Amino acid sequence: MGRLLKVECETIVNFNRADPFAIVYTRDKDVMDKLDALCKKYPDRYALMKQTGRDKYYRMPKEYVKFYSPAQNSESARRAASERMKKMNDERYHKK
Repeated sequence: MGRLLKVECETIVNFNRADPFAIVYTRDKDVMDKLDALCKKYPDRYALMKQTGRDKYYRMPKEYVKFYSPAQNSESARRAASERMKKMNDERYHKK
């Protein structure tokens, strides 16, 4: 089997209101690596359900699927955070 095109490396998350779990289908090697590690570390929560030569199906609690709003930081808040980080880095790396 040849390498997949980037557009073919998809991940699909499927869940419904009736079941307490989500099914994750993926052809993306990076996603597989992350989910394989989670299956190994948390076998009571994550499970590999099926695999073929190119794809895998996982099962996980559906409450782990999250949707987030983008950050709404103003320009002044970004500048203030940047200054705080600069000060912390100066104190950490340039101790007197």
